[in-house]
Amino acid sequence: MAIYHCSVKIIGRSAGRSSVAAAAYRSAECLTNEYDGIEHDFTKKGWVEFTEIILPENAPEDYKDRSTLWNAVEAVEKSQDAQLAREFEVALPAELTREQQIEVVEAFVRDNLTSQGMVADIAIHNPPKTNDRHQPIDKDGNVTRDINEMQFINPHAHILCTVRPMDADGVWEKKSEVEYLCKKDGEERAFTASEFKAAKEAGWEKQYRYHEGKQKVYYTPSEAEEKELERVNRTPKTTPYGRKNETVEYWNSKDRIFEWRQKWEKAVNDEFTKIQSDVRIDSRSFKDQGREDEVPTLHMGTAAINMEKRADREIREGKTEAEVTRSDIGNINRQIKEHNKFVRELKAKFDEVAAKAKDFVEEVAKKLEAMRAKLIGNRYEETVLTKKQRQMEAILAPEAEVLEKYQTELQRVEDANKYSADEIKRLNKELKECSPLQIKKKAELQKQIQEEQGNIEHRSEYMQGIARMCQLPTEDDFKNAAKKHSKRVEDFDKLGRTIEAIRDDSEQISTEYKETVKTIPEEAKQAVKEKRNEERHEAEAIVKDKLSATHGDSFDEEVLDSSKRAVDMVIEPAEKTRKLVDVTEKVATKSHHH
Repeated sequence: MAIYHCSVKIIGRSAGRSSVAAAAYRSAECLTNEYDGIEHDFTKKGWVEFTEIILPENAPEDYKDRSTLWNAVEAVEKSQDAQLAREFEVALPAELTREQQIEVVEAFVRDNLTSQGMVADIAIHNPPKTNDRHQPIDKDGNVTRDINEMQFINPHAHILCTVRPMDADGVWEKKSEVEYLCKKDGEERAFTASEFKAAKEAGWEKQYRYHEGKQKVYYTPSEAEEKELERVNRTPKTTPYGRKNETVEYWNSKDRIFEWRQKWEKAVNDEFTKIQSDVRIDSRSFKDQGREDEVPTLHMGTAAINMEKRADREIREGKTEAEVTRSDIGNINRQIKEHNKFVRELKAKFDEVAAKAKDFVEEVAKKLEAMRAKLIGNRYEETVLTKKQRQMEAILAPEAEVLEKYQTELQRVEDANKYSADEIKRLNKELKECSPLQIKKKAELQKQIQEEQGNIEHRSEYMQGIARMCQLPTEDDFKNAAKKHSKRVEDFDKLGRTIEAIRDDSEQISTEYKETVKTIPEEAKQAVKEKRNEERHEAEAIVKDKLSATHGDSFDEEVLDSSKRAVDMVIEPAEKTRKLVDVTEKVATKSHHH
């Protein structure tokens, strides 16, 4: 299956961005933003392989020019926090040629964006794979300047779209209109400016605030005239948010994002069908794809990716895995990938086994043992990740204590030194104002200045001692340590969410297990139990083999055994309770006979 990626984001002024800058960067052009006068020159940017602007039918032809289009957008948006553009970023399947990729993007844009009234600015990027220093590398990981040796594995398209619809004459519509709350015969109704022209003829009046004693009350001009009231200002009464543009509201709906993601899936798969390829992409979540047993990997930021690239390079240069430093989140993702591989292989194996079931008893027995085996595997993975979580926690707690100690003492010293500095400044000023005859006062002031300077030096020495104790020689070391600690806390939290996801998966399987048990007729329970005893060894062996292959030398059979016991305590409590009752009754009977 090809890679699926389709994200939708808003470019807005509130984040300090501009649509002109975004368009210039994506198209590798030099554009000047007339809104603020800033020139955005990205002509040296490489790997932009195709650009195109597609217009809806009612858009001016001038908007085919990139500068004209986006400066028109900037000009019509007056607000400091205005939304300027909507950006679609889509991964282009490597299985398609560049011409086919362009055809897919254009079809998606015309069928779903320009057909709805948006102007779409397309740019296809195809950057080479790089190392952690952003240098292109070949398939062996070596830096190369030869374009024929570079790896182009991430073709993608950026589609910048306008967020404000146009009317039939190609003029930008309003995102919302002011609604005046008007009154007539005691009834209140909202009208836009254009609607009010007709409403005014029918007797509707706007409402304004008037002074009525100490209060400010809304009245129509005719009502206020009868009461001889004075108007507060010329601002009429309006609805809180005005009347939203229906097209804008439609585009901004969360449902549109899901719809657009599905439409991108359809556009790509239609192209695959057209060229008679069996490759497909899928916009659905793991759960919707029937892969709910798998856990999604965590997002890796730039720092983690660069750390992984450095480790890979060092291994290629001769270091062993034990000698390199990898990111915590990368280690977590590797664990998740191994878990997902284990889940897929285990599911495939049990699907194969279940397919051979000949009757109800055999099928139910195999299904129950397969679910039990999955739970054992999940329990083992949860135990391993929980152990890692505790190891991280053991590092984080003392680390946080040291950082807090340093921060507290640093703040205390800085506050005290600031007081001393202000005091020295005051004393120096007073010293300068002394006359030559005030010898005693001058001596006293000089003594006080010396004491404050001594206090500063003493505190600095004390802080150096704290820094040595905390093993943070400089303030920059403290800031770096705090930053690393914050990242570790983030990774720790993400690991916790991963563990929680595995637990949720186990809970779902447990529920399904118990529901399946309820479907077994009373007359078939013994037969199912006997068949399960026959299947259990094989199911457990499959789990053990998969876990052993996944974890290699770190595989722990004791953890597997404890996982079995823990799972059985959860999914078979009724059976264990029945056995306990049987034993109790036997003991009681024996005692009675004695």
